[in-house]
Amino acid sequence: MLTVELDGGLFEATCGDNLLESLLSKGAYVRHGCRAGACGACRLYDQTNCESILSCQTSVASAMSLTTHAPSVFSGFSVLSKTILNNANVELTLLGPSDELFGDRVQVSFLSAGDDVFFECMALNQTGAPLKVMLQEDQFSATEWQHVLALDIDDPLRVQLSSGVRKGRLLYEMGVNDGGVVVITSPENAPFEPYWREALAELSTQTLGYFVLSSSRDLRSCLQDEAFTAFFKKVFLKQASAGAGSPVLQIIYHGQKLSEKDWAQALAPLRIRTNQLHFVR
Repeated sequence: MLTVELDGGLFEATCGDNLLESLLSKGAYVRHGCRAGACGACRLYDQTNCESILSCQTSVASAMSLTTHAPSVFSGFSVLSKTILNNANVELTLLGPSDELFGDRVQVSFLSAGDDVFFECMALNQTGAPLKVMLQEDQFSATEWQHVLALDIDDPLRVQLSSGVRKGRLLYEMGVNDGGVVVITSPENAPFEPYWREALAELSTQTLGYFVLSSSRDLRSCLQDEAFTAFFKKVFLKQASAGAGSPVLQIIYHGQKLSEKDWAQALAPLRIRTNQLHFVR
């Protein structure tokens, strides 16, 4: 047995075990999605070797010291505007350095009870516009969420920027620049619909539909229900009416808790290959 330390917690693992599966089985909290190394949700920072690793693609070979937050340098931002979208989502527009210095993901940090609280989020703004992010209640404790709700105009925030990574890289790496695209999201990510429509509109692609999985059912069962099938039937009809023949259909899944295997089982009857599926956490 080997000891794996994650953000101060100690967990036992057997040599050769898959790191993600081992941590989850011991009750550790690790964000994860596809479990195939595609979405990057389970990325951890190995403090011993000073490198980022995908826990779903890593086997335990020795004792490890891990953290969910890589060491970084933060830039100063301030709140330009705050919009409460609903009880669980707050959208912030932040004023700071040009967005030429960061990509599609940033880490936002603010002080709560004297401690840093970090939140990884997508940059929702278009290129050249002030940084816009969304904070979601389920990522915070009750006390931390009250601090989010109390943020006011001009309040300072620290934001980690990925130097040299420009916006649009996320879609560029997917290769989503031609043909038809549909976006499927988990219930908690439904408020991101305007972002996806704006981001895809900048590409030479056709957005064929946007579908939110039901919040009242298990996500796996949502992939088998009539609403999901009916959505794709409408997508296929839209393709046919556009006279596009049989263009490549690409699917973006914005969410977690559904594996590549789950998607393969749901898409097989629809004759959609899983290599046309992109995971975004």
